[in-house]
Amino acid sequence: MANENESIDIQRLIGDVAGQHRFLLRPEDPAIALVTMNELILKHSLEAVHKQIRATITEFHASLKKAEERAGSMLAEQVKESAAQIRESLHGEIHIAGLKAREYVHMVNEAHRRSSLIRWGSAGIAGGVLLMGAGMWLESFVKWRF
Repeated sequence: MANENESIDIQRLIGDVAGQHRFLLRPEDPAIALVTMNELILKHSLEAVHKQIRATITEFHASLKKAEERAGSMLAEQVKESAAQIRESLHGEIHIAGLKAREYVHMVNEAHRRSSLIRWGSAGIAGGVLLMGAGMWLESFVKWRF
């Protein structure tokens, strides 16, 4: 296709017509005027089409930008919702872990308390037996000596 600044080469056109159809045209023939008129109409039509294409491309870019903005805001909203769900899930899991930790601490305290009670109870019984033994020995010692 010829560039906008280029015109049809009339002499080449006359030569091509003469070669193919054995018909000689002159530059002043009405057929050449029709070719020039068709060229001008075609250029005008192409300019209108180009203008419409440029407008359509501009509209497309604007629509694309709006779609990107909408997609970005939708993505941001989904990220916020996902973060909220993760946060709620973590809070629940932390609460459950806290309850389990309390239960473990209680079990450890109970185990220490039992062993402590057994130890001190044994020490008390042993001390009582020793005191009783010492008392009996002292009684026999006092009876035997006096």
